[in-house]
Amino acid sequence: MFWRFGWRYSPSLTGGIVFCVLTLGGLVGCSNYARQTPEGSANALTSDKLELINAVGPKVKAFCSDCHAMPRPTSSPADEWEMEIIQGFDLYRQTGRTDLDVPDQINVERYFKLQAPDKLTLPLPSTLNYPPATLPHQRSEVSRKRSRPPGVTHLGWFDLQLPSSPGHAILYCDIGLGTVNAYWPNRSDGAIKRLATLLQPVHIDVCDLDGDGRRDLLVADIGEFNAADSDLGRMIWLQAQEDETFKTHVLVEGLSRPSDIRAGDFDNDGDMDVLCATFGWRNSGHVFLLVNQGNDENGVPTFESKEVDPRHGTVHLPPIDFDSDGDLDFIALISQEHERVELFRNDGQGNFANELIWAAPDPAYGSSGIEIVDMDGDQDFDILYTNGDSFDRGAKPFHSVQWLENEGRLPMKRHEIGLMPGVLNATAGDFDSDGDMDVVAVALLPRDVSVGWVKQGSSPLVLYTCNDDGSYTPSRLEGQFHDHLSVIKGDFNGDGKLDFATGSFFRVIGQFSPKELEQPELLIWQSQ
Repeated sequence: MFWRFGWRYSPSLTGGIVFCVLTLGGLVGCSNYARQTPEGSANALTSDKLELINAVGPKVKAFCSDCHAMPRPTSSPADEWEMEIIQGFDLYRQTGRTDLDVPDQINVERYFKLQAPDKLTLPLPSTLNYPPATLPHQRSEVSRKRSRPPGVTHLGWFDLQLPSSPGHAILYCDIGLGTVNAYWPNRSDGAIKRLATLLQPVHIDVCDLDGDGRRDLLVADIGEFNAADSDLGRMIWLQAQEDETFKTHVLVEGLSRPSDIRAGDFDNDGDMDVLCATFGWRNSGHVFLLVNQGNDENGVPTFESKEVDPRHGTVHLPPIDFDSDGDLDFIALISQEHERVELFRNDGQGNFANELIWAAPDPAYGSSGIEIVDMDGDQDFDILYTNGDSFDRGAKPFHSVQWLENEGRLPMKRHEIGLMPGVLNATAGDFDSDGDMDVVAVALLPRDVSVGWVKQGSSPLVLYTCNDDGSYTPSRLEGQFHDHLSVIKGDFNGDGKLDFATGSFFRVIGQFSPKELEQPELLIWQSQ
């Protein structure tokens, strides 16, 4: 999955994700997108107000759109714009830039507040009251005794090729305990194997990094989960040992909140390189490549770091030979004020040129995850995409599951699958075995919001079943609250049909209840 990771503590269970940041020369609000209906002041513009808006508008737009899309005044309610604009001007001054024609701060505030709604119009929970899903899958829970509630940030479906535990396993990161774990759905003992204990692991990939024939793990260890320009993050190599344990090596440390790590031979020299993203925050974060220089005398690979993209906010960067020319490109989901999906095309030697795949209509769109998948069965690569940041100032009317259609040229064409407040991740597959691609999506909302919405019928776990005409019908999967960051698919029981799983995520600050300790780490749906 994903992701944005900017936590700001609040009295609620999880706190808040700080994504709608005002950065550099612009102001970042929260997009209203297609379904926003302004209420209040935006509908009552007098002639003198319109005169002011028209007079200052060009200068405000030039200033605010210098480095990202122009925020829409209707993206936030009127009473929030004052603090956003104060913060935006503070951040602009901190950059030291002097090249912009800076408008009067009072006029900027008036420009946005005069056009802003008194409140945002959101989908009511009752409109998301979907019928129960009718999939031929049985739901099970994976639990164990814990000292802290589960905080599952990422899941993967990999074969570690361990002699004692053959077959694929669900690998997952858990920041509740700081662990990387493996669970084999087909093992009768139901045991969870701890592979390593780190700080706050958030993403896993599997490869043979040192070329010894054993399957190693690469882990992005975010270090500092809260929004900050920290330097506690690390890129970790878990080297597989003969006794089926894993030795921890720090590939790079001193990083600002790593979010993704991927292995691949990006320079076509026969060994594994490592592609890395650090999400950072305001003044940190970038994408870089660790170019493999070969193993040293101890059989440990050495690397040379090479910057690929200087922007902060990258959530995911899955590698793929997008243009079928024999080398590995990658696709990046870049959030923060950028809110873009981009192709990084490889020249065959590990040098990349980026091209736009799709850009969101607002600099606080809330991008949360992508998956590369052929959604329409035409034998090319499409992108399943979610945007669901809800922890800064609540759920937004444009939060949705969508897909980007590859029509043979860039940019791609956007299709909405369905609205889903707080959606953080989704995966696509033929879950009902009818020959087309369905979607399972999971959401994360503050607990107090989730409790109210669930009481009214809103589901934190949604199945979108594909219809013959390409539209989607939503239904609810059994769950409790909106406490999920990641979802994966795979044939867990070996029957040739797709299954799926999600993890529970509880970001507990301070004391927690015994009931929270009893929450399952994994929820698994297996076909029958």
